[in-house]
Amino acid sequence: MAIIRDNRVACRYADMSVSEIKKDILKRLAGVKVEVKMPLFLKLFDSFAEKRRSERTKEIYRASARKIRKLIPDSELLTVDDITLDWLEEYEDTLISRGNNPATRSIEFRNIRAVVKYALKHKIIRDNPFEGFTIPEGRSPNRALTVTELRSFINAEMEPWEQKYMDFFLLSFLLLGINTEDLLHLDGIQEGRINYIRAKTHTDMSVKVEPEALDIINKYKGGKHLLNVLDTYSNTHNWTSKVDAVLKDIAKRNGLPPITMYWARHTWATLANVDLRIELSTVSDALGHQPEKKVTLIYIKKKDYTKVDEANRKVIDYVLNK
Repeated sequence: MAIIRDNRVACRYADMSVSEIKKDILKRLAGVKVEVKMPLFLKLFDSFAEKRRSERTKEIYRASARKIRKLIPDSELLTVDDITLDWLEEYEDTLISRGNNPATRSIEFRNIRAVVKYALKHKIIRDNPFEGFTIPEGRSPNRALTVTELRSFINAEMEPWEQKYMDFFLLSFLLLGINTEDLLHLDGIQEGRINYIRAKTHTDMSVKVEPEALDIINKYKGGKHLLNVLDTYSNTHNWTSKVDAVLKDIAKRNGLPPITMYWARHTWATLANVDLRIELSTVSDALGHQPEKKVTLIYIKKKDYTKVDEANRKVIDYVLNK
């Protein structure tokens, strides 16, 4: 029915009872003009967050919604079309006054923009408030270790119970810096490879399991998944908080920066490209970054991972002095 195809009407109906929806449709069919209420922005924000696949990604959007609720008076009354260029500029002023640096503001506005794009795509709004608004350039802090620092870290003195957390950091590194979310949800090994879809970008990934990685995998075999973490932890967020805290503590005791699981990914990429001069396109493939022109993937029958496999072996040999 054309009435319900209008997404603004559909969103309005989400807050109405069956009888209210019926009355509204009958009025419309009778030609009675009915005001269409714009969906509430934070309600759409919450819905958008819960549709993300990764629990970690969901939490990032939830955090942005919580910040808006905390900083903006009567934020629950904001409708989607209240998010104008003026609103964005005022919100940035609020964030600046609260001491939020450009990197933090960049994250907040990119999350808001994602929700706005969703509203535009579904024709809930017609105008893009981000036209004319410049999102702050938030440079990610350096999270890459030198090869000397990495060797020092993975060979550092630690308590026996801490070794498990170091093993998972090393395993992430050995598997091309795989993200924790993806690492803990791996299902198995097929023909010497781990195949999965990257949660963040939905990119198909295939990693050759080198002997060093297989040793760690065999040490922590799981029931529900390849690894045993989610056999005891209820979700990846709880595990990430624990492992990051332990890694930071080990690093601090050994005079190293506050290392977390994510450092494995940055370090692999940096050692591959900067130290070993592996071409950037191969590093990008290894990390599962989306190509600029996704249409080219249509013409690729089967991705060749030979260069990535060779690159990973070079990086491992370099770090382990083989």
